[in-house]
Amino acid sequence: MCKIIIVDDEKMIRMGISQVIPWDSIGITEVYLAASGNEAIKIIQDKKPEIMLTDINMTEMTGLDLIEEAVKIVDDMRILVLTGYDNFEYARACLRMNVQDFHLKPIDEEVLADSIRDQVEAVKESKKREETILLRQRTQGSVQQIELESIMRNFITNVGNQDEINKICEKYGYKENQNLQIAIFLPKLCQEMEQSDGEFMLLSIKNICIGLVDANEKGITFVDEAGRIVIALFSQHGDTSGAEEMSRIINILRDEFETVPRVVLGSVVTGYKNLYISYNDAQHILDHEKKEDEAIMLPSLEKKREKIFQDIFEEFRRAICNNIRDGEYVLHVFERYEGATKSYNLSDSYAAKCCFELAASAYYCYLDYTGEAADNKLFSLTQTLLHASADEACEMTRTFLWQLVNPEEKDTHEIIQKAKRYIEENLADEISVSSIAAELYITANYFSRLFKRVQGEGCNEYIVRKRIEKAKSLLEMTSLKTGKIAFMVGYHDTNYFSLAFKKHTGISPSRYRDTIQ
Repeated sequence: MCKIIIVDDEKMIRMGISQVIPWDSIGITEVYLAASGNEAIKIIQDKKPEIMLTDINMTEMTGLDLIEEAVKIVDDMRILVLTGYDNFEYARACLRMNVQDFHLKPIDEEVLADSIRDQVEAVKESKKREETILLRQRTQGSVQQIELESIMRNFITNVGNQDEINKICEKYGYKENQNLQIAIFLPKLCQEMEQSDGEFMLLSIKNICIGLVDANEKGITFVDEAGRIVIALFSQHGDTSGAEEMSRIINILRDEFETVPRVVLGSVVTGYKNLYISYNDAQHILDHEKKEDEAIMLPSLEKKREKIFQDIFEEFRRAICNNIRDGEYVLHVFERYEGATKSYNLSDSYAAKCCFELAASAYYCYLDYTGEAADNKLFSLTQTLLHASADEACEMTRTFLWQLVNPEEKDTHEIIQKAKRYIEENLADEISVSSIAAELYITANYFSRLFKRVQGEGCNEYIVRKRIEKAKSLLEMTSLKTGKIAFMVGYHDTNYFSLAFKKHTGISPSRYRDTIQ
């Protein structure tokens, strides 16, 4: 949403414009009025509006002088000129000063509203580009990411201050009183793994998390003092757990790497100043509730919720099994079950487990009733449920039940060739599981599982392998510097490139070139 300042020395025009334009519907949240250029300058310095609508002929300071001063304060300000003088020199001066639109008085309010709406859209696009650039710089281990991580570490250790909150809210568009929940990653690194390989894996996991979480405005990824990957998840509601989001990320990481990280979640808190409470809660769970079999370690409230749901689940299971002969009723019961899973906000892993138990019971009762021989339907469902989100688990189980009572062939989807072609054409760019899935209009979870099943390796692993293959070719055939080659194959962090190259070849890029030559 944007702010606008209206500058005109005629009160009737200022007030008239402020009252007839439907500001909310065109994306304007704040409207400031100024009767002179000097008054406007003070407001611009204080409020930093993105758009200015100004007259040209005014006392004290002309509109042209005001524009010149205003853009010194807000350099990318969008300027609209509204004047009662049809003077070519004014128009030419406005063009020279990069004024976005030039209108003559009187002007139809709808025309003016459309013109302002166009500037709002331009501001949104500009902000989006800036956010993309900031995110790209962060993923590349730049100064911005280092600064943000330092601030986040201050918050989780309770030494952060209001200035730091204001800084990240203004720079990255975060909300000061955002509901937040800490998630700490505990990667299971192989004991035999070399230090460089372990460092490479942590960097890879961190970059995937930034692509899945930060890029989608779902949280902030950083590293704590212990060197662990931490995510401050944005929570839409005070009682909503981040278990579902973390389960989705774990499923993708499971497809991408040989080892699977565990995650411990803290409580939901309001505001960055309270983030240390969620972090300490997560640390307390880690210190006192060490359960190696749990992929996601939850606060006690979340565990209690699942125990309560278990009784409700049993009722649904009995209803389906007792009425397996009535396919329409079975699907009706399952529809109610889906609603219950949403209202209880179950974690992905627990929801998938319940779906499997429900499907297995229904399948057994169906075979017992029909006398049919067992086939691989349940096994196929099991394979897909292992990495499914709660919504996906319900969708797959609904399809399973429908096919049980209404047998029908299922269509298959072939998109891996498109994905591989996209990767080949964009190796030098910032590409990830999330961005490729968005390009193909499918969910990141579904794409990650499909790619692993069809290709036999995770998508991230495939991207790295293709980048290394291209880097090897460039090292063999050219005299380009290693840093330049790293950039050409999509690595803007030379250290990260060297780690990836050594992991795949066993030697550094420079050593590889010397050996080949």
